[in-house]
Amino acid sequence: MAEGNIPAPQDPSKLKLATPKIPEAPVHRPWKMTTILAVVFLGLFTVGGVLGILSFVQAEKERTLRDWQIQMGLVVETRTAAIEGWLGSQFDILRSISGNESQKIYIDTLLDEATPADRKEGAEGFLRNYLKRVAEQNGFVTPPPALEINANVIREGIAGIAVVAPSGQVLVASEFLPALKEDGFLDVLKENAARQRGLWNMRLDGEGQPSLGFIVPIYPVDAKDNAKPISYVVGLKQVAKELFPLLSQPGETLKSAENLVVQEKPGTSGSTVQYLSPRRLPSPNGTKPMTADSPNDPINSAAAFALSKPGGFSIRPNYENSSSLVLSRKISGTPWLVLRTADAVEALGPSQKRQQAMLIGFILILGLASVSMATAWKHGAQIRASAEAQRLKIAAERFTGFSKFLRVITDNQPTAIAAMDGGGKYNFANRTLADAAGITPEEVNGKTMPGVIGPVRAAAYQKINKQVIDELYPGWPADRTEGKWAPQKARHEFEENGKKKYTKTDHIPLRADRDHPPGILLIEQDITEFITERSRRERMFRGLIEAFVKEVDGRQAEAARTNGKLIARLARGAAEEMGLTPTEVETAELAGELLNLGTVSLPHDLLSKGGNRNDEEKRRLREAVVRSADLLAGLEFEGPVAEVIRQAQERIDGTGFPNRLSGDAILPTAKVVAVAKRVIDLLHGQEGAAQSLDQALKTVMAEAGSSLDRPAVAALVDFLDNRGGRAKVGLA
Repeated sequence: MAEGNIPAPQDPSKLKLATPKIPEAPVHRPWKMTTILAVVFLGLFTVGGVLGILSFVQAEKERTLRDWQIQMGLVVETRTAAIEGWLGSQFDILRSISGNESQKIYIDTLLDEATPADRKEGAEGFLRNYLKRVAEQNGFVTPPPALEINANVIREGIAGIAVVAPSGQVLVASEFLPALKEDGFLDVLKENAARQRGLWNMRLDGEGQPSLGFIVPIYPVDAKDNAKPISYVVGLKQVAKELFPLLSQPGETLKSAENLVVQEKPGTSGSTVQYLSPRRLPSPNGTKPMTADSPNDPINSAAAFALSKPGGFSIRPNYENSSSLVLSRKISGTPWLVLRTADAVEALGPSQKRQQAMLIGFILILGLASVSMATAWKHGAQIRASAEAQRLKIAAERFTGFSKFLRVITDNQPTAIAAMDGGGKYNFANRTLADAAGITPEEVNGKTMPGVIGPVRAAAYQKINKQVIDELYPGWPADRTEGKWAPQKARHEFEENGKKKYTKTDHIPLRADRDHPPGILLIEQDITEFITERSRRERMFRGLIEAFVKEVDGRQAEAARTNGKLIARLARGAAEEMGLTPTEVETAELAGELLNLGTVSLPHDLLSKGGNRNDEEKRRLREAVVRSADLLAGLEFEGPVAEVIRQAQERIDGTGFPNRLSGDAILPTAKVVAVAKRVIDLLHGQEGAAQSLDQALKTVMAEAGSSLDRPAVAALVDFLDNRGGRAKVGLA
């Protein structure tokens, strides 16, 4: 009851006198009816409010479960894709062997019983070296022992690559390949006869480590669609260090979350689950791979539910008998599933507490509202409402003024500016970002980065955001001590709508306060136009160089006219085979193409002499190459093109020209160009009688390690013989 409506105290005598004047009962009936209606209304209001609150809380519970199902589904999808991608990469390694036409010739030699023994021995030796190189490059090797062992004990092989006949006989293999007649290998080989690849399922090798086998068929040269394999490439390797880390989810926030690879244990008819990846269970068998669970409960077990309903989402007890959220996905081409579980208490606990708090809060609010409606008078309620409205109006005006000020500053910037929390949810965005997304700045607030800028860009940006926040608060949220406040810059390359897009971003950390977690101020600048213009200028520059070289070539002998192009192609192929950087590859190609630029000043008869030159003429040719470097010294290239040309006549043993450099003093690109130039000079008879390509390759291989760089020679030979280089450069 409002204070202004309480009757003033009266003298008792006056009350007695006033008693006869009290109206009769019928006069008060309308007030009693109003009271009854008010009580009924309050009762209905209270009951309806309670039911509405319960319905709202239940809807919140269902929404929370849907959110967790989506979140876990995204994690499982990414982990499944990572494992499938890794499996595909292993098969691609073996396909590079099975699809090598030159290797098929050697395999036919081994399979042909009429082939002489010495030819078989040569083919076997070549194949073994080739398989050894591929195995060492891609991890199909027996790793060093974890502990020292007796030097007299021969260690059993556990990994390698082999070429196997359809009968299962090993034709040739890399070192330390284990026996292939166990654990159903022949059955897998027989099943693979009609497939493009086969997987020898995971098992524990002789060292107790999980091992996988990969099988790819080898078809005859010029095989038709219905051709049968002539042999198989089999690869064995330990997979714990490569496969199991793929289950780790970047940015994992749940301590109890666990991503596992499971399958039905072979021979149990679905009654037992086999965990291929290690579990966290604190028991003697908990951290080992390929452990079996106790027989499944087909109703309650999380793993059994995952196997029976891949892709399904539920709350089931895990192997620790702890109630957990569970979701799984099938890994294509295998009997495996990626199983993700998370403790239900940890995952749903915060939302349940929030829902309970909401329920209690709503009920209290409802009770207070009911009491207020029963006891407050209209005038008092209007006064309080008016005062509250005035206060909110003032606060809103202040907030609106500050927001307008901030937006005036940011909206006039050509770059996209946004503030977001550690989870990638926007708190603020300027108009530039909103216009790019096709929505208003107000609509951006509360959305996540994938929903505004797309999942690819969001993933790249969020990875850097997490690094910045982790540096600022290494122990967040338990320890809020600040660490290193370090903004980061990055450049990105994406593909959107079939076109390349380039961006530059600044990631500035935002400190946490009492009410807000740490966040990121992200400034994004689209530099696609700049990168595109720079690429256009580089193409124009390259075109001018090619036009200049063509003009110079037109005034020279036919031999000099073709040498530059061939040297450039060979240098590029060898540089790529050596694994040099893209800039170094481009530098080697340009240096080879411009190598003979300085010969423009030499007479035609000197250039056309071939190998019949005297010492003076040879000196003039060497000086012409150095002159090429002098002509290009003032031009700007991505790499040291002029210096590579200057060193192209140096030799690793110190006998070269002009400065007698040796060893590592010579640039790697110059070593590559030197080998390419040597091959072309031999082909064109610049050093004596013209040689065939095979003869020239034998010559440079004989010079490898003395005058020519051995890795550069090996890379060029491998490029020509094993990478289709002869056809690529026009020497087939």
